[in-house]
Formats: sequence, C-alpha cells, structure tokens
Amino acid sequence: MLLFTLAAIQVSAQSDTCFNPNSKAYYRCERNLERICKDYLVDDLIELEEKLLTVHPDPFAYCGKEAFGEAYKKAFDYYSEDRTMIQHAQNLNRFIRVVEDSHLQTHVFRLLFESCGYDSGFLPLFIQPIDGKFYVEKDYINGPPVGSEIISVGKLSMMELHALAKQWSVDEGQAMNASNEAAPYYYTPSQFFANPSQQEGDLETIVFQNAGKLDSMTLRLVSPRELQKIRREHFKSNKKNVEATFYLNDGKAVLKVHSFSSRPFQNDVKKIRKFFQATRELGIREIAIDVRDNPGGSSSMVEYLCSFLMPNGLNTPSNIIWKSSDYSYQIVSNFRMKHFPKSTEKRFKRNEDMYQYYLLSQTPLEESDTAFFSIPQRQRKEHVYTGKMAVFMNGNTVSAACDFAQLLQSNHRAILIGTPCNATANGTWGNATTVQLSESGISYSVPTIRYNYNNTFSYSRTPILPNVSLQQNLDDLKSGKDTVLEYFIKN
Repeated sequence: MLLFTLAAIQVSAQSDTCFNPNSKAYYRCERNLERICKDYLVDDLIELEEKLLTVHPDPFAYCGKEAFGEAYKKAFDYYSEDRTMIQHAQNLNRFIRVVEDSHLQTHVFRLLFESCGYDSGFLPLFIQPIDGKFYVEKDYINGPPVGSEIISVGKLSMMELHALAKQWSVDEGQAMNASNEAAPYYYTPSQFFANPSQQEGDLETIVFQNAGKLDSMTLRLVSPRELQKIRREHFKSNKKNVEATFYLNDGKAVLKVHSFSSRPFQNDVKKIRKFFQATRELGIREIAIDVRDNPGGSSSMVEYLCSFLMPNGLNTPSNIIWKSSDYSYQIVSNFRMKHFPKSTEKRFKRNEDMYQYYLLSQTPLEESDTAFFSIPQRQRKEHVYTGKMAVFMNGNTVSAACDFAQLLQSNHRAILIGTPCNATANGTWGNATTVQLSESGISYSVPTIRYNYNNTFSYSRTPILPNVSLQQNLDDLKSGKDTVLEYFIKN
C-alpha cells in the first residue's frame, strides 16, 4: 500500500508539471499532451501582437482597433492556467483571425509535425464538401470508396470536423466564404488536434454512406513519416507550373497556371508565349485561364500573361503600400545592394515595377510608403489573342491570382467561372514573410504590403464574384470529371 501511494503521488506530481518550451525536458516529453507554463505562453502572445503591429501594413483595416484589442484581451485571458502546445496555437490562431487577412496564417502542418510524438497516429483525409455534405475525393488508405459521403470520423461528426478545420482558414475581409473550400486542407491536422493522444496503429471508425446504404469501416492510423509520404504523393509536383491543353474538335484551349511565383520564371514565360503562338496557329476560338487553387505570387507574371490578352496590356497593381520592417527587407534583400548603390539603381530603373520596389526598400524602419504603377507590359499586336475567354477560379484562388481574375472581369475581357476567390474587389495583401515566436517556435506567414487594384484606397468588403457560379458536382466527382471544365467545353 505504501509503494502504491508513493507511485500515485509521483504520477500526480508529474501531471501537474508544466514545461519551459525551450528546455530539453520539453522536447523529451510527449509534446502533444504535456502543458507549457502559462508565463511562456503569455510572452508568445505579446510577441505575436508586437510582430503584427510592426510587420503588417494595416492589421486594423477590416476589423478596427477596438475589435483587435478585444480579440487580444480574450486571447490573454485564456492563459488562466497552463496549456498544451496545440491549445496555445489554437488560441493564437483565434486571435489573428480577427484581422481577416488570407495571407496572415498559422503554419498548421509545421505545427502538426512539431507538436506530435514520434509514435503519434494520423488519418489522412482527402474529402471534398459539396452542397453541405462531404465526399471522399481520393483514397490513399483503403478507406471508403471515392464519392462516398462521410458521416463521421471517430467521435467527431463530419460537420464538427469541418468546423474545426475551417478555423485555420480565413475569409479575407469577410467578403465571401472561401474558408469552406480551404477547410479540407486542414481535416487531417484538425482530427489529430482533437485527439492528440492517438498513436500509430490505433484503429478509428469512419461512418459513411455509399449507394444509399449506411456503412462503417475501421482504419489503422498511420505514422508521421507515412503521413508525409502520402501528402507528397497527393501534392506531388509532377505537374508543371504552366500546362496547356487543346480541345481541337471544340476550337478551345485551357492554360492552367498553378502559381504565379514559380522558379525559374523564364520557363513559364516561354510556355505562355508558346501557348498563344499555338492558339493562333491552330485557330482556337475560345480560351480559358485556370487559376483555381493558385496561391498567387508575382504581379510581373500576372502582367506578362495579361499582355497577351489586350493590345495595350493591363497594369497591375495600381499601387502598393509598403510597411518597412526587418521582415519586409527580407523580401527585397536582392534590392539592397548597399555596396553598389549607383549601379543597383541604374539596373532597376529599366523596369518600373522593380524600380518602385527598390525605392520602397529605402523606406526608414517602422514607416510606410506608397508606390504607384502605370506602365503595363505589352506585346506586339500580332501576338495578342483577341478571341473569347474565361477564367476558372475558386475559394483557393488567392492574392495575385485574384488580382488576375478581377483585372480581366473589370476590363470586360473575360467571364469568371467557379466560386468566389479569396480577396476583395479592391485589393489584397502580399509579400508574406515568416514570423516565428521565440518561446513556442510556432510560425506564421505575415504580409508586408497592401496590394491595391485601384487608387481609391478602399477597404470595402466587395467580393470578386464569378459570372457563372459553378462548383464540382457529385456525379462528376465519382466519374473523375471536372465540372467547370466540362461546362466550358460544352458552352
């Protein structure tokens, strides 16, 4: 009895222990379960607020100072006791969501792998919401068949899991509901965060409906390494950044642009030029530019693509507001050639966009400045495509990709097909840098510029809406068809 009592006291003492997140003891413990001392968590919150006020061009633009302050106080009050790393990250994430900026986000999967244990277990979930229900999009673990409706995952209903995942995504300026489309990316970490004690090899039950029949299946959780392998397979980069597909019988073509920020940039320039050359030679009557799931990138690449679509080109952005900080300088480190200032300036003067960024990089720390743009890129007249065109977009179309969509729509050059993209019609943020907190190591992307589509400097919440509202339907999902593409080809 004495030994039993002493053991119970020892276990109780261990469970009441909190950790310094930078200590060796913390990295040796079960970080997914053990608690961090609240003083360190408060220091993290204070640092995060300071970084937002220092780096972000205007964190109050959509929410206002009062709402920002209330969100900060609520986050502060949460630390009435010690919390786990996951609880801490969720609290900080609730705080930053008040800013309503799609560029300001927690690095969720980095958090997942840093907070889990070596023997933690995961359930890779690739599920697509359609009309308020949830269907298997891809199956990597011999689970329910593609097209099956998922009812629940373990103790979580699919609606509950979707709500948890949606907390990690942001509707910029509350202008639309893009977070519904972004949420599936976070199903796997959200399922783990709700059950952080689950281990590799544990069994989890998924309830689903297929062919009108309710069924269930027990799946074995995979290891962190296996999860990374599955994710690499799912997001593998065998697809080239710019892909062209021609439908000669229909006289149509589609140019898929996965990102406007690929490297090397010159490869994409050549592919874009070749696409429009082939379009002329093949007599294509209608084209579509597909920027669904495009995370944005370079405004220069957007302008280059637009130069093939209108004789005088299309200038973008109209202006950017630069917030000078040590973090913003990281973005333009190549511009700050202090040892050769004269030759550097001469070099950048050849390009308006580059030269404006160069001038902005000279802004004193903690000050803001605005650069205006007016000279678009142009092509020779015979290289410009003048036929009909459409743009495919969705809720995962972000940043410069949204700029591209609204630019063509506002100039009456193209119709938009799909769902609203994640930006307002007046502008967005950009040039995101990584900010890592000193105590917990949790990292965030934080923008360093405001990217305005016009010179009104408006922050109204006007969404960029499609001319033809369309999303993937269940029949096409089951048969492997792309609903938006099918609509474009047939219409």
